[in-house]
Amino acid sequence: MSSTNSNCSDGSDSTIRVEHQYDGDTPPSIAIVRAIAVIEDVDPMDSPAELGLTLFDHVDPTALDRLVAETPGRSTVTVDLTIHTDHYYCVRIRGNHLIVEKASSNSGESATD
Repeated sequence: MSSTNSNCSDGSDSTIRVEHQYDGDTPPSIAIVRAIAVIEDVDPMDSPAELGLTLFDHVDPTALDRLVAETPGRSTVTVDLTIHTDHYYCVRIRGNHLIVEKASSNSGESATD
């Protein structure tokens, strides 16, 4: 992950990380939810109840999808964001490639304190 996102780990072996390609049928916002569901081993449709996670509480999914999918030269667009619920999830979108990493709570706490 990027060193600019201080909530992300250093890529150690204990980090849980999911990489995903998205396309016209699966926008980036849906790919983020699916990747977090894979990390937490829950059905993506159950993630709001089971994880207490609704992407809309952290970012406008429509705006995110438009920014990433409709930007000319989108391969040059990089989006980094951190989603905080009971855990920190570092999300990086570059081109049509998505990485979601479950960050350690220690790194997230130090970044917000």
